[in-house]
Amino acid sequence: MKNWMIASAALVAAAQARGDEKPLTFISTAELHAKTASAPTTRWTFTVVDARTRVEFEENHIAGAINCPASQAGALLPKLVKDKSRQLIFYCNGPKCTKSQKAARVAISLGYHNVFEYNEGLPAWGKASLPVAGTPMPPVEMASVSPEDLRARMESGKGPAAVVDVRDGVEFASVRVAGTINIPLDELEKRARELPAGELVVMDHSGGQSLIAGRVLQKAGRRGASRLEGGLLAWQQKGLPVEEKALAERR
Repeated sequence: MKNWMIASAALVAAAQARGDEKPLTFISTAELHAKTASAPTTRWTFTVVDARTRVEFEENHIAGAINCPASQAGALLPKLVKDKSRQLIFYCNGPKCTKSQKAARVAISLGYHNVFEYNEGLPAWGKASLPVAGTPMPPVEMASVSPEDLRARMESGKGPAAVVDVRDGVEFASVRVAGTINIPLDELEKRARELPAGELVVMDHSGGQSLIAGRVLQKAGRRGASRLEGGLLAWQQKGLPVEEKALAERR
């Protein structure tokens, strides 16, 4: 399993390295709706691929989509879609989410040649009240903390017991906030016991996954977690320091 994950991560990284070679072809909400509504799912001549985590997919996804997390696309996609000529349409959590882009580029690197990205993603699909499926977890109230406040608390030694980054391991290894703990969202429920007692702050890429992580933690018996407002993206936009891969490797 570990070797499988490493191989998949390597393919993702390679695809990202070639990411600027060719622009992806976008499909709009209206165009995707027209396609999905034109025939029953069993008669689709295309596949809609949700590039988010398993937890996110199980909660809510475009009806008829399959789940292929971006971090596992290199190993998993050939098993899910064997026909390299089949049209693939990747989506995730909208324009700020990079998972659909990453997975689409992995698909192209694997030889799929009819690849599209639904960049507007699930937020736009939901806003248009189009068909979704999934089983949402019970809602949870989460306080938010600004990047500046969290930075000040961590520097003063009065920070939370743990800041948990729920992005996947490849993303975390590339760039992260020093002192944070990485537990990918799909592993959070099983590994919740590893977290220290006391206040938890959850962070992700841009803020969306943290809300789901709060529900996962509540399910695992950990209540009262806060979330980093805007995720790592907001932290970086404020000019706050991060630890990047080259620096981490020298430590």
